Order: sequence, then C-alpha cells, then structure tokens
Amino acid sequence: MASAVGEGTDTARAHFGRYARALSDRHPSLSVVAAEYGPVHRAWTHPDDVAPTSAAARQVALLDAFADGTCGAPDFAHGWWEARRASQAQGERVQGPLGALFDQVFMLLEDYAVDPEFAEPGDLDDAGLKAAARAALDAFRHSESGRSRK
Repeated sequence: MASAVGEGTDTARAHFGRYARALSDRHPSLSVVAAEYGPVHRAWTHPDDVAPTSAAARQVALLDAFADGTCGAPDFAHGWWEARRASQAQGERVQGPLGALFDQVFMLLEDYAVDPEFAEPGDLDDAGLKAAARAALDAFRHSESGRSRK
C-alpha cells in the first residue's frame, strides 16, 4: 500500500476526509466513508503535541540533546535515522512548523558523513552539523514563540 500512496495512508485518509467534507452537500455518503476510515495517527505540528512514546518524540529529544551538547554528532545521526524509519513505519505524521524543522534536519544529515573517511567536499563535519542543527532549532523556537497556538 505504501508504494501506491507515497505520502502515507494516514495522509491520504486525511486528504480524503477534507475532500468528503467539501463534497458533503452533493455526496453525503462520502462523509460516512471518511469517518469510517479516518487517519490512525494525528498529525503533529508542535513538539508539545507529539505523543511521548512515539518515534517523533525520540527525534525531538535527540535534537534537543544534540543542540545542548549531551549527544555527539554520530550518535545523533544514527539515532535520528533510526527514529525516522520507525516514525515512518508506524505511520506517524508531522506537518507544519515541526514538519519543516524535521525536513531541515533531514537535509542537514544528508550533507553529513558519519564516517569522516566517506566525507565529500562540502559535507558538514561534526561541528558544522551541530552549528546548523542548533541554528535550525533556535529559529524554530523563535518562530514558535512569536505565534499563538490554537
């Protein structure tokens, strides 16, 4: 099923629910189907919303630990990829500001070689990864502090 619905079944279910609501006047039966097959996981947009036992919570904890210096770059990278795979396998969804932060960290890790022997020109080293991750997290926190949450 994952290959047929690249964004994930929960995202597809959420999209269908919105589509069903938009067409509810003409096709009321769609709302019944959408309600029957709603998303299993809620989409998280803020760290405070993330279920504490989720893999996404592990990603948030890893990022915090890395930014404050209690986790090294290789451990952060390995832990992030492991938690990301688990999050995807469990159908967890992040979106909005938190999703953007996770995407940014993903891109940073794409430019980081855990083993310096495999580093390419332009890749981030441990210090560069930490500085970039800390900057991304600080920018996220700054943007969140200026917003009122619903």
